[in-house]
Amino acid sequence: MQVAAGAAWLASRGHRVVTSPQALLEWRYFGGNDAERAEGFHRLLDDPSLDILMASRGGYGLSRILPLIDWRRVRRARKALVGFSDFTALNCGALARAGLASFHGPMAGVDFGDGEPDAFMRAHFDATLFGTGDTVAVETEPHAPPARVPGTLWGGNLSLLTHLVGTAYLPRVRGGILYLEEIGEQPYAVERMFLQLAHAGVLRDQRAILLGDFTDCTPTNTQRYAYTMPEAVETLRAIAGCPVLEGLPFGHVARKLTLPFGMPGTVTIGSGGYTVSWPGLPGR
Repeated sequence: MQVAAGAAWLASRGHRVVTSPQALLEWRYFGGNDAERAEGFHRLLDDPSLDILMASRGGYGLSRILPLIDWRRVRRARKALVGFSDFTALNCGALARAGLASFHGPMAGVDFGDGEPDAFMRAHFDATLFGTGDTVAVETEPHAPPARVPGTLWGGNLSLLTHLVGTAYLPRVRGGILYLEEIGEQPYAVERMFLQLAHAGVLRDQRAILLGDFTDCTPTNTQRYAYTMPEAVETLRAIAGCPVLEGLPFGHVARKLTLPFGMPGTVTIGSGGYTVSWPGLPGR
């Protein structure tokens, strides 16, 4: 299975890999019931031999266990939490409830266990988790004047972020650099989520917004008016109050960055695109 294959690949690169027994359980759609999944997470937090806790896959289910997580244990453990998609809920909860920064990045089964891992993904994963930091350059029409924009990097899956609005698990990030991605949503629904973040006051706290891959976010031919993603992005630019930059390589794609969540970074906007840079893990 993908989890075992991903663990084997990571071990072949010199990492000591421990697969949680809970990751192999089955209950409905999930790897165990809610109590089992929360307790499995707590056991990993309490293991002093582990430095990084990486999700095996995404989908749905973390929102169910957010109230069961002991956030004081999360704060004490100081593990590097890594994942994307549904994992955005844990990224948010860790920062909001434990003050812990984490990472929006690859997952063991999805990215390391399904054939040869993408070379771009591997290089940027290593740079952020085991190196001194990372910089990525994006060639695109910036739709913004040249500027240097420092801020706090955070974000992830747009649906998960909007679902957490109004809860104790969405962090208040002032001076943020918000990165967003999505999969399988109609462009009009994407625009509606942009508007929700604006109405909730999230966008006004941001210094820049970086858009990643919006996989399969295409209109259906049954709509009276088929909204497109360029139109949704145009609306976002009109309401954001800060630069909105496209083309950041991350999301539900093989070629993805490992992005800090809750750590400082800098966006430098030029005439033909932009760069994003951030330091590595403290102490590395």
